[in-house]
Amino acid sequence: MSGAHLPFPFVTDVELAARLRTNLLGFKRLQASGSPAWNLNLPGVWASVRPTVPQVLYLQQVFFWDTGALASALHPLEAFFRGHGIPAWRVQVPSGEPAAEHVLRQEGYRREDAFEAMGLAFAQVPSAPPRFPVEPVRTLEELIPFSAGIFGSDAGLQPWHLHPPATLHALVVRREGRVLACGLSMDEADTAGIYLVATAPEARRQGLASEVMRGLLTHARGRGLAAAVLQSTALGHGVYQRLGFRTVGRWTNWVRRLSPPLPAAGQE
Repeated sequence: MSGAHLPFPFVTDVELAARLRTNLLGFKRLQASGSPAWNLNLPGVWASVRPTVPQVLYLQQVFFWDTGALASALHPLEAFFRGHGIPAWRVQVPSGEPAAEHVLRQEGYRREDAFEAMGLAFAQVPSAPPRFPVEPVRTLEELIPFSAGIFGSDAGLQPWHLHPPATLHALVVRREGRVLACGLSMDEADTAGIYLVATAPEARRQGLASEVMRGLLTHARGRGLAAAVLQSTALGHGVYQRLGFRTVGRWTNWVRRLSPPLPAAGQE
């Protein structure tokens, strides 16, 4: 109807994707906060490394804002990762950036996996509080080893896990004192980024991840945030969609693997 007004401001897919990119960068910067040497800042490009766990690919990562800047940074990036003894690293490429994919392909990067970028605006989705208790936790001392056991990539505890910033909010579901599900959110401006949602194998198909998500979203609403964003695998897509998230893009990980791999420390 001409001249009609929506009862709430509509948040576009492009806006939600941009919020995810910003939030994800903030979370990755937090993960790389253990040492200044773990970060590389270049015009239009940021990279992080975790040399203590060189085989954990998601901790060896590059973000970019401009394809031209990415093309100019590829050689310094390779020197950065090689200098830390990293055998492989990845660049996340959002939807609609074929020029960046072409640049990476030309330099020996290969597309290895993809995930759904998803988001929701709280004003456009009804509130749905958790249906049974979820417990806030003040540190990530339990959550990090638990999620590492689920995802199979233990990078060890870092100082920020024990003393997380005020922008980080974690929830768990317990039974008889044991953590069975968890998740956390990180506030960046008016948007909550959702991370590390995991359920113990023996507790799956009981809706625990959904209850953790309901808790994270309810708490984010209570803090006055406007939106929530996350990355989803195929396994979690249905859970998030039922909670009101919509797909705002399909992002790909382009990986550069050294061949042959770098020798292990102490070997020639």
